[in-house]
Amino acid sequence: MKSTGTPAWFLLFCALCLPLVGCGGAPTDQPDLGTVTGTVTMNGQPLTDVMVVFSPENGRSSMGVTDAEGNYELEYVGDTKGAKIGQHKVSITTAQTDSDSEESGGEESGAPAKETIPPMYNSQTTLTEEVKPGENIINFTLSTE
Repeated sequence: MKSTGTPAWFLLFCALCLPLVGCGGAPTDQPDLGTVTGTVTMNGQPLTDVMVVFSPENGRSSMGVTDAEGNYELEYVGDTKGAKIGQHKVSITTAQTDSDSEESGGEESGAPAKETIPPMYNSQTTLTEEVKPGENIINFTLSTE
């Protein structure tokens, strides 16, 4: 005898999946973000492995690390790209990366890396930028003079 109704296993599967509908989206408490990319140079040369940090007046900072060409992209949290919309204080500092300890044979010296970027760009930063909705390309041309 052939059944014309919906199989019980299908109904059970649908009931189990129903609570998952709507999950996986952006957190509801996340502020509006703008994507931020750019390059960092000092005295005309790209800076490699430096950390770029955008700190809003209120809320979570965003950060990125430059590649071999001095390019960076900010991350807000986890894999979420961007920075909070609004005014930011910007700090650019020598970044400590995992490759630093790998190059020394996996041993950490315990001493912080020597800062090679002048204090006016990090500990005494004078840099500010505004992040707007959408795509923001913000380049930094630093000087040791």
